[in-house]
Parts: sequence; structure tokens; C-alpha cells
Amino acid sequence: MSMPNLRTIACTCLIVALGLLVYPGCRHKTTLPTGKTQTRQQHNPQSFGYEDMLDAKRGPRVDSVRSEPKLRIRIGRSLTNASLGNAGTVTVGPGTADISKANARQLQAPLRVSHDKLGFVLTQPDGTSIRWRLSTLLITGYNKQTPIDNHPYPGSIELVAKTSSTGQPIGQFDAVNHVGMESYLPGVLSQELYASWEPETYRAQAIAARSYAIWEMQLPKRVRSHFDLEAGEASQAYIGDKAHEKARRAVADTRGQVLVFNGRVLPAFYSSCSGGVGQDAVAAWPGKVDDLAPLRGRLHGSWGSNSTKYRWGPVTVPTSQLTQAFARWGRANKHPIANITGISSIKPSATNRVARPTTFTVTDVNRRRYELPAESLRNATNTALPGNAHTVQAKVFSSNAIYTVSTDTTTIAGQGFGHGVGMCQFGSQQMASKGHRHQQILSFYYPGATLKKVY
Repeated sequence: MSMPNLRTIACTCLIVALGLLVYPGCRHKTTLPTGKTQTRQQHNPQSFGYEDMLDAKRGPRVDSVRSEPKLRIRIGRSLTNASLGNAGTVTVGPGTADISKANARQLQAPLRVSHDKLGFVLTQPDGTSIRWRLSTLLITGYNKQTPIDNHPYPGSIELVAKTSSTGQPIGQFDAVNHVGMESYLPGVLSQELYASWEPETYRAQAIAARSYAIWEMQLPKRVRSHFDLEAGEASQAYIGDKAHEKARRAVADTRGQVLVFNGRVLPAFYSSCSGGVGQDAVAAWPGKVDDLAPLRGRLHGSWGSNSTKYRWGPVTVPTSQLTQAFARWGRANKHPIANITGISSIKPSATNRVARPTTFTVTDVNRRRYELPAESLRNATNTALPGNAHTVQAKVFSSNAIYTVSTDTTTIAGQGFGHGVGMCQFGSQQMASKGHRHQQILSFYYPGATLKKVY
């Protein structure tokens, strides 16, 4: 596969975010655009009711998006130090949790930042240091472009001190990019797609990515967190302010446009390549999203066949290693397969309407059977084994696969790259290269959804 790593992963699209949907408590409506931070500060973490559940499983209501959303993208995790700004000055002030505890001030850049469990330590180029006993800092560079470790990001960067399970600082912090939706998206498109791809591919991707981001940012896990999306495969790949002109133009051309289904912003999942056969969202993430018609699997034909992962394999791995990987995944996910002893067979036990596997049955040598959703089987197969250079990690590219098990080895062959729900990026590009407009591409991959400009 010639596409760089973040692109070929092609937005597994927030499997992490989908994993923690809980529905206790009373109704609390989160406004998506400007003013969201203040609303969240007043939010009871246990307050999540029926309407919020519908937002999480079907997408937020269109009328809840009244202006350009402001996003919080986690771009650095568990950092011990960082350099902010390149030259001149940066504005440093209290972050979200400490907004009234200090006044902002100008400091010389590049500014070295660390956290020593007592607070943030800011060191200027001349060696002078300042301590801020705060849990959050907001840093803004010149012209609202803020470099961190020489990588530029639009907007501001918030540093959030991390704490232990008992609430004590541990000397690490997250870096979170605070940015408007339309400034965020060019950095997504530039990382998700090849620079040589068609403008119509970029326009289709812009609308899907905007719709997806609006959905993820209101998930209960995100509402309670200090960030809305990750800058990587757990959400959408994001390169910051290094976006190219084609990406910027596609975002400008589609400003404020989202996919809508039944009055709600559609969770517009997408992946690198469906292999010609789409997956159902409810099969990819059982219990996390509703069975929405635009997100049901369908035959995609040969669109996407230019991907080197349209058909892949065979991959051969020792059956003993696969057994260990399944057991390790089972322990991490509290699944009975943690007790597996050897593998006898791995076969599909259910498929969707276009014959893509949705569930697999793993039978061990003692004839015990373990049922796994297709995506769970892919994740279990790709579980890394510590200290083993021959792990199968990152070799099984989709859950649309055939496993052939023998005593010594297991051979795996499949089609597609990623979960296969919604738009196929390689398919979108092939459609665009044949003259299809972005509206036609989106209609093909999300049938029944409509386009709407919401701001």
C-alpha cells in the first residue's frame, strides 16, 4: 500500500469513541456551536438521558447546529514537555478549567513547557522560568496559528494536566487544539486523501468528515472529556495547518454542508476501501449506533478496485500465536475467548444482506465456541503480542476475510481496508475520475441521506 500510515488506516472512525456510550440520568442538551465549553462546565457527568442517547445512536438533530462548531482536537497525549511557538511571542493564559484564576500574558517563544506535579513550568529562550499552578493553560501564537514542537496548528492549543486515579497530578499533560470546524477540516482532508486525487473526491470527503465530526463531538464520552476528537485513527487523521490548497478549496466550497437523515446529522463513517462489499454500521459497532438506512451494507461493485487492499493476502501466521492474540484481546475486553486453548476453526456465523460477514464463530480444540462480531475478530487477530517480532498486528486489513485453520498455521485472505461502513475513499476517487460529482458520490455511498447547509 503506497498511502502513508495515517491515510491507509483511513479513519477507522472513532471505534474508541463508540466504546463508552452510557445512558443514565436526566435530559441535558449540549449546544454544538460557540458557547459549548461553558455549557459543559455546568454539565453533570452522570446527566445523560433518552434524547442524548438518540443523538449518540442516530446523530444530533440538525437544528442543534446553529453556527460553525468549535472543536477540541487532542493532538498530543501524556506529554512530559513541549515547545510552543517558533519566534516572537505567544499569549499564555488560563485554560478552560481555570478561566478566572489568572490573567493572560505575553511570553517569548519558543516557549518550553513541562509539568512537575505542582504546576506548569514555562521556560523562555533566555532561560527565565515561570511557574503557573494551574491544571490548564491556553496558548495562542501569532495570527492565531500556534506551533507545537515546530508543527503549526490553526487556533489555540490548550495544555491539560493529567492526573492519577486519585486525582493527583502525574507530571504529564495532553495538548488539545481549539479550532473552528472549517479551519480543522483542511488538515483532515490533506491527511486522509492523496494530494493528486480529484477535487470532487475532496468535496465528498469534506462533507462526510464534517458530518462525522459533528456526531462524535456530542457523544457522552466526549461531552465529559477535555477533547472532542483525536488527531488520528481513533477519530480522523489530522495534519493541522499544513493543509494544501486543494483541501482548503474543497472545505470552502462545501462550507457548513452536512449529510442529513431523518432530521439528524448522519454519522458519516468512511474507510479506505470496502473491497466492493459494504458493512452495516450496526454490525461494525453492535449496540452503539442504530440501524440507519444510509449506513447499511450494499454492493459497491468495482469502485475502489485501484486500492492495493481491494483484495489482499493470503497472510499466514502460526496458529499458536493467533491463539495467544485472541486470549490477550479477550482479557483486555473481558470476553470469554480469554480462556481459549488452541483453535480448531474460524468461520462466519452471520452475514449482512450482501453476504459480508457480521459475526464469526471461533471453535477451540476442546470444541468450545466463541461468538465475535466481525470487527472484534479483526481487532483480536491484530492484537500485538509483547516481545514477538512476528505478531500478526496490522496484517489483517478488514473483517471481510476467510480464515483457514490448520494445526500449525492459519491462513487469512480478504478484501478491503477498514470497517467498510459508508463511503469507500478509493471508490470515491474512482467515481470522481469518471466524472461523478460529489453529490452523486455521497448519494451512492449514503443512499437516503440528503445534503443540507446548516451554517
